[in-house]
Amino acid sequence: MKRYRGIPIRYQADPEPLGPLLAERFVALPPDDATRSWIDDAFERPNRGMALAARAVARTFLSDYDANALTGTHDMRVVGSEQLRWLLRAAELGAGGRLLDVGAGDGNVTRELAPLFDHVATTEVSRGMAKRLRERGYTCHEVDLVEQPLEVDEPYQAIALLNVIDRTSHPISLLEAIPPLMAPGGWLLIAVPLPLQPHVHVGPATVDPEEMLPADRSSWEAAARELERALLRPLGYDVRALARTPYLCRGGSRRPVVQLDDALFLCTRAVSG
Repeated sequence: MKRYRGIPIRYQADPEPLGPLLAERFVALPPDDATRSWIDDAFERPNRGMALAARAVARTFLSDYDANALTGTHDMRVVGSEQLRWLLRAAELGAGGRLLDVGAGDGNVTRELAPLFDHVATTEVSRGMAKRLRERGYTCHEVDLVEQPLEVDEPYQAIALLNVIDRTSHPISLLEAIPPLMAPGGWLLIAVPLPLQPHVHVGPATVDPEEMLPADRSSWEAAARELERALLRPLGYDVRALARTPYLCRGGSRRPVVQLDDALFLCTRAVSG
C-alpha cells in the first residue's frame, strides 16, 4: 500500500483469498496522476464550514444526495479515464458507442467515463442531482430502474453502476433490470466499496435495504469473492476483470479526503449452455 498526502492508495490485492477465478482476472491498475491531482485539490479547496453547516441543516429534511446537490458538497472520485481504458484492454473489451451511467450523482464520476464513449446518458432518482447532471450537459432519466423500465431507442454498449448497489434498497432487482438495456456483447461496470456496509437514505432517515447483498466482511478480497460467487454468477454475470481502486470523497478542512476501497467488477453476460 502506498500513501499520498496521508491517504491510502491501494491498487493491489492478495490473490489467495480472492480464489482462483478472481485472482486470475485481477488487474492492478496503474497509479493515476489525475487521482493525485484530485487529492491535491481537495486539500487546497476542502468543503468550507458554511457549506457544511448548510448541508447539516439540509440533512434534517433531505437525503444525503439531495443535501449534497443543494450545497454542492462531497464530490467523489472512483476511477480515471486512462485506468478504465487499462481495465478494458485487460478484459479484451472495447469502448465507444453508448454509455448509461445509472445513479450518476452530480456527474463528477461520469465525467471520467465520458471520453471513452460517443453518447452518454444517465439515470438519477435525486431531483437535485438530476438538475446538476443536466447542467453539465448529460441526458438524465429520473427513473428508478427497479420500479420503472427505461424506454430506450437502442441498447447501450456499456452500463456503469458505480457505488450504487450498496446504497439502494433493491440491489438484486436492480442488477436483474440491467440486461434488457445492454447491447449484445456489451458490458457492465460495477463499483462497490468493500467490505460491505449497505444502507439506504430515505429523506433524512438512514435505513437497511430490503434486499441484502451476500457479505463476507473479513477482508476486501473475501468480500469480492463472495459477491462474485453468491451474487454476480447466479445472476448470469461473468466477471471479466476485477480491480481495486480508492473511492474518494471531498471532506472538510479537518479531514479533506474521506477514503474507502472500491472493487471494480467489469462484467459481461455469461454465455448459457
